[in-house]
Amino acid sequence: MKKDLLVTLANKNYINQAKQLFSSVYWNAGWKGDYMLLAHEIPEKELKWFRDKGIIVKKCKPLHDKKINKYHPAVLDKFYLFTPEFKKWRIIVYLDGDIIVRASLDRLTKVKSFSAVSDSYLTKLIYQFDNSTYEKKKIFDLLNRKYNLKIPSFNAGVIAFPSKIIKKEIFPELIELSKKTLHIDKYGEQTILNLYFTKWKRLPLVYNFWTDYIGDYAHIQLKNLDAIILHFIYFFSKRPWGRNDFIYDEWKENLEKAEYIDLNLTKSPRKRWNFLIEHTYCSYIKLRFLICSIPEFGKIIRRNFNIFAGKAGIFLKKYSPKTYKLLKKVIPKF
Repeated sequence: MKKDLLVTLANKNYINQAKQLFSSVYWNAGWKGDYMLLAHEIPEKELKWFRDKGIIVKKCKPLHDKKINKYHPAVLDKFYLFTPEFKKWRIIVYLDGDIIVRASLDRLTKVKSFSAVSDSYLTKLIYQFDNSTYEKKKIFDLLNRKYNLKIPSFNAGVIAFPSKIIKKEIFPELIELSKKTLHIDKYGEQTILNLYFTKWKRLPLVYNFWTDYIGDYAHIQLKNLDAIILHFIYFFSKRPWGRNDFIYDEWKENLEKAEYIDLNLTKSPRKRWNFLIEHTYCSYIKLRFLICSIPEFGKIIRRNFNIFAGKAGIFLKKYSPKTYKLLKKVIPKF
């Protein structure tokens, strides 16, 4: 057993995705720790490939039997990362299966606390809940009174943490919390983990780079984007195995090279990003993101103003008709 552990999660429909991920970690990151697959109802004959490669397989007992919003119940298996058996390793690094790793992950083995990358460019936790109906709003209001939902949220597709944070009560508490939030949960296990781990350390953007989201909003073509971890979180057709471009070619090459993984042989990382490169590139992306978002800010301001003006107009028309008529002359759309 090695001191650090890299984990991904798969059901029977995500087997090739898991193989590709492990391959990109092995060939591109030169990962020196152990590898583990959290297996959700995968036939034993399919698990043989992973075991033959020296990848640890943990069969996960399903924690839920229905979809959580649009997500397969397998996503809750991520909670098993916080069971005492994982204390055997020093650092736990988890990566979703819709990821391509391009460079060393060494920095993730140096984290001192629960660490992740901000979700949707600093989106607040409050936006991870659905309170669109009366019943859902009742549940949401209870949570809102108990938790601070205005704090920034993280994306749970990439997380890293030292095993010393694992306590025996975490796993049952996560399950109990999931029971309370499933009806208003927008993002499966991510919403629940955000509620539980409210204190977390922010990782640089390059460790969970949302390719389509960032590329679209920063106005950068995918072929010009790079990062340590590329995360394809959007629609199925935009993920690397469902598209017909150079990203699919890269993904397919990694999948083919999975057959040649030999965990007895240590590989050197294909590339390393030092702190200066990480900082400079992240700053560049954020600057482009900000500049390109300015027109969007204008739309948001105008839209919210129109909503406010409309509601104010209804109120004034009812309680102060003279004021309403005066404002209507000054602001034609009021």
